[in-house]
Amino acid sequence: MKRIFFFFFILSVHVVFSQINFVDRATLLGIDEHTGNSIFGGSGVSFVDFDDDGFDDITLASGSGIPVQFYKNIDGQFFIEVSFFNNPSFYSYRTRSICWVDYDNDGDKDLFITSDTDSNRLFKRENDTLVDVTLSSGFPLDNLYTYGASWGDIDNDGCLDVYLSNRIGDTTITNYLFKNNCDGTFSEVTNSIGLNNLPALSFCSGFFDFNNDGWQDLYVANDKFKPNYLYKNNGDGTFTDVSQSSGTDIVMDAMSVTIDDFNADGFFDIYITNTPQTISTPHPGCVLFKNNGDGTFTNVAVGSGTDLDSYSWGSSFLDADNDGDLDLYVNTQYSGENMYPTYAFFESNGNETLNNSITSGFTTNSYKSYACAVGDYDNSGTLEIIVNNDADQVPSLWENMEMSVGNYISIDLEGTISNNDGIGSIIEISVNGTKQYRLVMSGEGYLSQNSMTEHFGIGAATTIDYVKVKWLSGIEDILYNVSPNQKITIVEGSFLSVNEFGNDFTLNYYPNPVIDELFITSKEEIEQIEIFDMSGKVILKTKLSHENSSVKLTELKSGFYFAQVASGSYSKT
Repeated sequence: MKRIFFFFFILSVHVVFSQINFVDRATLLGIDEHTGNSIFGGSGVSFVDFDDDGFDDITLASGSGIPVQFYKNIDGQFFIEVSFFNNPSFYSYRTRSICWVDYDNDGDKDLFITSDTDSNRLFKRENDTLVDVTLSSGFPLDNLYTYGASWGDIDNDGCLDVYLSNRIGDTTITNYLFKNNCDGTFSEVTNSIGLNNLPALSFCSGFFDFNNDGWQDLYVANDKFKPNYLYKNNGDGTFTDVSQSSGTDIVMDAMSVTIDDFNADGFFDIYITNTPQTISTPHPGCVLFKNNGDGTFTNVAVGSGTDLDSYSWGSSFLDADNDGDLDLYVNTQYSGENMYPTYAFFESNGNETLNNSITSGFTTNSYKSYACAVGDYDNSGTLEIIVNNDADQVPSLWENMEMSVGNYISIDLEGTISNNDGIGSIIEISVNGTKQYRLVMSGEGYLSQNSMTEHFGIGAATTIDYVKVKWLSGIEDILYNVSPNQKITIVEGSFLSVNEFGNDFTLNYYPNPVIDELFITSKEEIEQIEIFDMSGKVILKTKLSHENSSVKLTELKSGFYFAQVASGSYSKT
């Protein structure tokens, strides 16, 4: 049986704020091999816990002749993992991005690798090995010249679909969406669901719900000549191109699709990196599209201070000092000997502006850098940045060495009706009435995959009012009065929120989990309750009254169940 809820306690309390100080500790922590020959656009990186032991691992895409590099995290030290494949050399062609994703919802991480010199590959986890199921799952073995792969559930059926961003000039090759058939196979449905299937130089994309209607929309970054695309999910398995009406159809040398809620207003924003003003096509500088909450976006890069003028590639939002505001890290391609900056770290001022800080460490950052991802490798409550540098340099693991930062909460998700990874779920927390939001993604930024553990800084606060998870299934789980400085796992349906049915009807139920009897109370009379199993089969139906407000469940096997309660014209599951 799946675990219900567990706490991983970090026995420390951070209440003093001081200087952010990122130091490259990759070699000291065991990440000491470069990833191959120099190539345009570099190679991707994943900061995902691939063996579900509670520690974020690191996986690096690589150049020709060098296999993908798996660094297993053992209590904060990294070791090369070679046990996944019987013959590690057979896939040692050039790869672009890495995604660990539980596409078959069996509780373990599978692997998807993209390439622009060979076919993309899907590997199914079987025990402690990865088995190539590319062909049998319905993916072509042709070279699609793929850079980024983004996973999302376009129809909320609990099965993750994937959008491939393909980049090659003078060809008819386009981007493709492969829909998960929920049986281990995928079908290419790009044209039939309304996605613009014209050739473009696409680096990456990102699934997110830009209008908060419960459906996963899609944003695509195109390099040169073609506008970026925003596709609205219609909720019926099709999409509509709203690029122009939303104001996001910008033409630029777009590299990244970095999505987060930088101003904590409940609507997710988009950061897009660019080339310098002297060569950009045609828009100058990086772009920060602020979501206006009405279906439109406004570029606030200049006003927010994030319009970096450089050859910019990967970027990641993170709360580096746990003060409750999102900061922003950006990779660049050229080193300090050039006229362009080697990186940028924008520290949030908390008022929709960020300051390009030169006092946040990174003193040895003179690398040509491409993909970057964020995670907490030692579960200390401070976030690190893994960067895949140019081929003649080992990667960088930028660790925030200053421990006097704010308190935090870290959250893992486990879906039961929604996809197992919780991808597409929105997490909301409230601290003294101030809210923050995070979105669980897989395949974001530039050729990157951030940790699946979502991290919130909360400053000096010692109590979190609530943690709320809105799953793609529509289920909402909510925990009240949560203590900070811990990592928690929330399983879908384990902490169902006590919602109002109408203005005058409030329902309460306890305990959850249930041992043998479920108690339900309400100001109004409850007419009927039905108990469903995970397949949707009704296994118990009974009427309740104020004199009989409990249901005996002693005959049920251990597991997950849903209760549908009816009263008058109201019904709630």
